[in-house]
Amino acid sequence: MNIARCVALVVGLVVVSLSAGASECLREAVEAHVREQFRIYGPRSSDHEYFGFIYLQDGIIGSAVVRSSHCRGEKCVVDSAEAVRLVPRSAKVLGEWHTHPHDGSTGLSREDVRGAYNNRHIDCYRAFYSTPEGEIYTWNLLRLSVPVAMASRQRLGNYNELRVAALARSPD
Repeated sequence: MNIARCVALVVGLVVVSLSAGASECLREAVEAHVREQFRIYGPRSSDHEYFGFIYLQDGIIGSAVVRSSHCRGEKCVVDSAEAVRLVPRSAKVLGEWHTHPHDGSTGLSREDVRGAYNNRHIDCYRAFYSTPEGEIYTWNLLRLSVPVAMASRQRLGNYNELRVAALARSPD
């Protein structure tokens, strides 16, 4: 086989594997689910933090959601082990999301970054969070330091805007 055909074959296999991986990970469906979770739980985060593991079971994406105790400023802790117990046994975990309380931090904490980083080995795993102002972000799980993780963030919307849009669509 000549070099041009070898290169074409390798490029073709990479493209096929990337497109297969993207569909198996349900990237767009997961993002839509996450936006909906933030639309519901973001406004409830006045003095609590919500956390959810995103999972796929029988073709349906769901979240195992837990709530923190009362937050005091930027001191807010959620027991993610409690959320693990809520994930159905046969489900495939696809990621996590969490809100920040309305008087909390706009940035990721060391615990946020390390928690997601520790799950980077799970296929398709992604992490999302919302700021007190309702901004929704995802970040690169391979970034272990908070400043580098913050620099890798990608905005996915704002849950306040999603709420307004949902209210506009609902019939009265």
